[in-house]
Amino acid sequence: MLNLLFIADVIGSPGREVVRSLLPDLRRRLGIHLVVCNGENSAGGFGLTRDAGHDLLAAGVDVLTGGNHLWDRKESLGYLAEEPRLVRPANLPPGVPGQGWGVFKAADGTPVGIVNLLGRVFMKEADCPFRAADRALEELKQRCKVVLFDFHAETTAEKIALAWHLDGRASAVIGTHTHVQTADERIFPGGTAFVCDAGMTGGFESVIGMDRHAALRRFLTLMPERLSPATGDPRLDGILIGVDPASGTARSIRRLEIRHQKVEAQGAARLLKGEEPATTVRYAARGEVAILREAGVVPLLALVSVGENPASQIYLKRKSEACAEVGIEVRRVALSEGVDTRTVVERVRGLGEDPEVHGILVQLPLAAPADARAVLEAIPPSKDVDGFHPVNVGRLSLGLPGFVPATPLGILELLRHYEVPLAGRHAVVLGRSDIVGRPLATLLSSRAVNMTVTLGHSASGPALTELARQADVLVAAIGKPETVTADWVKPGATVVDVGIHRVPAENRRGGTRLVGDVEAESVARVAGALTPVPGGVGPMTVAMLVSNTVRAAKQSAAARV
Repeated sequence: MLNLLFIADVIGSPGREVVRSLLPDLRRRLGIHLVVCNGENSAGGFGLTRDAGHDLLAAGVDVLTGGNHLWDRKESLGYLAEEPRLVRPANLPPGVPGQGWGVFKAADGTPVGIVNLLGRVFMKEADCPFRAADRALEELKQRCKVVLFDFHAETTAEKIALAWHLDGRASAVIGTHTHVQTADERIFPGGTAFVCDAGMTGGFESVIGMDRHAALRRFLTLMPERLSPATGDPRLDGILIGVDPASGTARSIRRLEIRHQKVEAQGAARLLKGEEPATTVRYAARGEVAILREAGVVPLLALVSVGENPASQIYLKRKSEACAEVGIEVRRVALSEGVDTRTVVERVRGLGEDPEVHGILVQLPLAAPADARAVLEAIPPSKDVDGFHPVNVGRLSLGLPGFVPATPLGILELLRHYEVPLAGRHAVVLGRSDIVGRPLATLLSSRAVNMTVTLGHSASGPALTELARQADVLVAAIGKPETVTADWVKPGATVVDVGIHRVPAENRRGGTRLVGDVEAESVARVAGALTPVPGGVGPMTVAMLVSNTVRAAKQSAAARV
């Protein structure tokens, strides 16, 4: 008997973690010969990226399938075209990257055909899935007896109809898309196994895999709400199919739903990576930009820089790329080193008066003699997407609506994404800069977050280490490499590392390595959770800048009505 395991729609990193943890034992215990997994929501809940795909394949998945969300990440198009173990919907127009079906060798050597199809009822426009299925079978009939279909469709009627259409010609038709496992598994008279929907793999304390609180707010208010994958009650949904390899006829079909009892490793802090929540923020922004563009509003961000600081050039490139990804236009204003403050202020004021410009960002530091404070104050508060203007600083301190600096806002979003308890807990922020420390302390102590906050700094003296050890959430933003060590951290605390520094490293390629303000190796043995450097706070900063720019464009559009 050939045993095929189909893993239902994987939702974000919680779902990928479940697959990593459970699949090796499942393969051994159930004698699995081939694993097929729908990964279209495996990257932040929307789309399939190279990293998410590699994660699932490394966990033991043999073939990835997709659906209507497979194309949600523009940066994934190259990966979708080149990954031979990925099968995308076959009934899409010519020119779509990737393959609609393929033949894969099972562990016992049996060739297995995998076909992915997209439904047409209440879904995006696609060719007829029934005729596409016929074409696939015609192509595969000389290559394999066993053929499994992943039919990603909205309605039960269309799924059941396809199963009848393929009965006796396909080994299995597995429905996906609704994320709710159905109890209608059966084998049709001709020997085709069928289930209307395989379910999902991820957090079940959710609304079909996404954070239930945000989903409820959307239903209750009808307002846009950013959705991110849920982490509570992680489970794996799957379908186990037994097939006669000689005839391709299904002999058994069984639903699986397995809870993942997560056990934290001793002395290994959970890594709070920023890419997934950052991607979720950008995805939501892209939807809002599409609505603005349909209304004739093209969001535009002006990026102003003075001089050729190498680090600034890297940051500007990342911000430009993130804006382009969601549909925000970027206007670069690059001034040469040595330009005086008055010239920079005049250029910024000109951008502020331009109705086409919705957001202005001044990349710091500015090369001398330009004065950063005067330049930042020249930005109209309504276009200050970095949140550095005194008006926005004052509004934040008073709890009034305004633009919040991207890094503090990103840190809060990161903590919420990973469901770190905040209300009533003690936060210690190390560093009092106007860019991170002060606004973050204000944000965390606001009524919306309700943390008790201590702001430590260089003048705190020897007491600083003791203050840090009292923190449930410790934020290191002091600008000195690897200053915070294990003896600064209360066991089990969440540590957020804002710093990024390039330091010498003889054993590394190029002779350097990137570190933060935290000595990660020692702190990871004490902390309960830690943001990595790079890949922690950095992606969130860029994502929140994009979000602030979209907000500025929406406010500008509303003001003109």
